[in-house]
Amino acid sequence: MALKERKTALRKQITAELKKLDPGEIERQSATITRMILQLPAYQKAKSLAVFLSMPGREASTRDIVLHSLDNGKSVFVPYLHPGELPGSRIMDMLELHNKEDFESLKSDAWGIPSLAEDSVGNRRNALGGMGISNTVPDQQDSFPPLDIIFMPAVAFDESHYRLGHGKGFYDRYLARYESALDSTQGEQAMPLLVGISLRQQVLPPGESVPADEHDWTVDQVVVAEMA
Repeated sequence: MALKERKTALRKQITAELKKLDPGEIERQSATITRMILQLPAYQKAKSLAVFLSMPGREASTRDIVLHSLDNGKSVFVPYLHPGELPGSRIMDMLELHNKEDFESLKSDAWGIPSLAEDSVGNRRNALGGMGISNTVPDQQDSFPPLDIIFMPAVAFDESHYRLGHGKGFYDRYLARYESALDSTQGEQAMPLLVGISLRQQVLPPGESVPADEHDWTVDQVVVAEMA
């Protein structure tokens, strides 16, 4: 079976398992994951982070992570998708939330995910530098703010920390752009810590692996609710 077909089959398998979960179970696992993340030394030290906003019923909730981060003075960046330079393409940027009120005011998209309003984008700091969206690696090197952590979603993770995304490649391309931006600064800034957030049902059993190629990034660690 070709790589693309293997990925599609695994997505269907995991999605079927997630559909069996009741909201209360996702809420319980999300609370456990949040407690684990708040105890991570890397999180406690972080001044700036990027975090996905969750798809209801399919992912652990990151709501309380966002609120805790904002309460504690951390800069929080969240995904924003916009058209790319090529027809039909889309690019993901990480744009900054202003405060808790800003976060609470976000409207949900067609998938139920809280999303930034298009008319607010120009007034938001971009994690790749400058304000608003970016289709290129930034030229203003001195305006490139470091991210300490990127919290990443997935359909599935394996024990080698490979992740299976939703098939659009947004995070893999974003990380490549981020790495290029770091190279352009010629400084000593390192890549952010990449942390996967996962429900138990999204972690493959030992010995099973996510189908991957050279373009697929691994995360540094996966935070998953421990078995009760």
